[in-house]
Amino acid sequence: MNRELTGREKVMLLILSVLVMALGYYKLILEPINDQVAAYRDSTEQEQTELTTELVRAEQLKKMESAVAELRQRGDVKPIPAYDNSKALMVELHRILASAQEYSLDFSAGTTEEDYIVLRPISLSYTTATYTQSRAILDALSGSDYMNKISNLSIQTETGRGESGVKTAMVITYFEVRQ
Repeated sequence: MNRELTGREKVMLLILSVLVMALGYYKLILEPINDQVAAYRDSTEQEQTELTTELVRAEQLKKMESAVAELRQRGDVKPIPAYDNSKALMVELHRILASAQEYSLDFSAGTTEEDYIVLRPISLSYTTATYTQSRAILDALSGSDYMNKISNLSIQTETGRGESGVKTAMVITYFEVRQ
């Protein structure tokens, strides 16, 4: 079957070959390039977001460092005591809580370590006659010479049996340095 193609068949084959070439160009070359460009744009946006986050973090770090330097210049920095500061801590707690009607300390939570910092949580509850006395003890605890964090604070008034008082409960965590 070797016959010569008609003009119409030649035009149809030409259109078909151009169409196949255009489709091949689109599927094999243009579409992968566009996908790669979109992936690069997404990656660029992600890296830009990370860069912005890191710049904000660096700025906050500089602010914190300058605040710490300012505190050190003013002498407001509380040093973190060395590990096993429990004797001095007990003396201070007894001194602060002496004005309470009664108090209770619970060390059962034990100590935990985070890197070189030892956390010594103490469950503390005390009863005073007035809110002002309770607040004074709370202020003395938070202003202690030993670095601490007060959490789970609860202040309740108690009335009954002809007596009234303010019962305060909290967890106070003291920080110590393991050397």
